[in-house]
Amino acid sequence: MNDTTIHIKHRPETLDAVVGQDTAVRSLAQVLARKSSRAFLFTGPSGTGKTTLARIAARMVGCSPTEIKAGEHDAATNTRIDAMRAIQDMLEYRPIGGVVRVMIIDECHALSKAAWQSVLKALEEPPSWAYWMLCTTEPARVPVTAMTRCVHYVLKPVVQPMLIELIERVAAAEKIRLGDDASQIVGLCAREAGGSPRQALVNLAVCAGVRTAAEARDLLRSAEQSRDAVELARALVRGARWPEVQGLLRDLQDVGPESIRHVVRAYVTKVVLGANSEKGAARGMYILDAFSEPCAPQDGISPIVMACGRVVLGD
Repeated sequence: MNDTTIHIKHRPETLDAVVGQDTAVRSLAQVLARKSSRAFLFTGPSGTGKTTLARIAARMVGCSPTEIKAGEHDAATNTRIDAMRAIQDMLEYRPIGGVVRVMIIDECHALSKAAWQSVLKALEEPPSWAYWMLCTTEPARVPVTAMTRCVHYVLKPVVQPMLIELIERVAAAEKIRLGDDASQIVGLCAREAGGSPRQALVNLAVCAGVRTAAEARDLLRSAEQSRDAVELARALVRGARWPEVQGLLRDLQDVGPESIRHVVRAYVTKVVLGANSEKGAARGMYILDAFSEPCAPQDGISPIVMACGRVVLGD
């Protein structure tokens, strides 16, 4: 068993199964039933259900699972205007054997200014068979001109009692035993989830088989450090500015530099292999080169800071 298996296996597939977003769910159901909009913007903290709601909405308007997967695009690795134009060109043609075509743009805040400008008309007047679902954790970076063309749903962190209920339900379904400190461990998994149902289930999987709350706390701390390193990699890939990277580095000061380096390289390698443009691949290769040298333990986080500085600030 692993965390990926659990949180994907128990990902909601219907609106009724979505946890802690009742207002957004009710409104979304009504808008889809009335067919009063075909452009949607889902914002909120990581793991609160933005992409999940977009996928559920896509199924509700008649998109097949295969079409949904084909219509998902990661804006963090496809920021340029060319990528958006290719998507719009695809939307000009009615899907063969299907009713609708849905474009889900994850991390849409990463789109370039030119890319946003190119998509405005498509958001306002899409073909009758086309839907747009935009998702982001950073709504402040979405142009107002795009935001006003969408029905906007702001997802909020889920309260701990709901997360505890979710964890207990999934633990029972998966026959996960949490030892003598089960109630404390469940509470810890919920508190450390930051309001995210996805993270709550990831935490549950991390703690499967532990015997004490102390063991669970240590495991979750290690997992959190790994997540922080992934966030650093994501920031570098999307071209974050130095103040943001600086803040992420502060959170990683107590983490082994080699551990950070390996996480960053593993994440960026996947980005490079999945890049749809030479520019995206080239940036990934530049990051990999900056993190190519092993870190000496006695140097602490200094080599990671220098690598980040090289990527963000230039040589």
